[in-house]
Amino acid sequence: MKRVVVTGMSGITSVGSDWATINASFTANRSGIRRMDEWDRFIELNTRLAGPIDDFAVPAHWTRKQLRSMGRVSRLAVGAGEQALIDAGLLNDPIIRDGRMGTACGSSTGSTDEIKAFGNMLINSVALNLNANSYVRMMPHTTAANLSIFFGLTGRLIPTS
Repeated sequence: MKRVVVTGMSGITSVGSDWATINASFTANRSGIRRMDEWDRFIELNTRLAGPIDDFAVPAHWTRKQLRSMGRVSRLAVGAGEQALIDAGLLNDPIIRDGRMGTACGSSTGSTDEIKAFGNMLINSVALNLNANSYVRMMPHTTAANLSIFFGLTGRLIPTS
């Protein structure tokens, strides 16, 4: 059997969350990168630049159960994945669950809030704000895992982090 990749486009970025807005930003030579004044408190941090995504909201049709294992980084990845599946015309198509579709996604690290909670536990010996889903939200492969779980993908999962 030959392998086929069906590509849908999407992006949730600091310059927009749909192609029309992102393209307009590119065309206007507009960047979402800005100075992060709130980082001034970090001694010896040699950068203050970032491209924050300030306007992302969890879609109303996502359930509490679906969101339990997702920190912010996974919510962004699943949001982009959902938009890409819509763009490809594959959202809710049974073909995505037959074992031939997988995911390759990385985020370098898991969600910051959970990493901070685990760090607090190590430093202060207190497991405040940790629960059964905390590791899933913190693990480096959280985006790939959550994409697969959310969409019911049973094909290959490739965490690129």
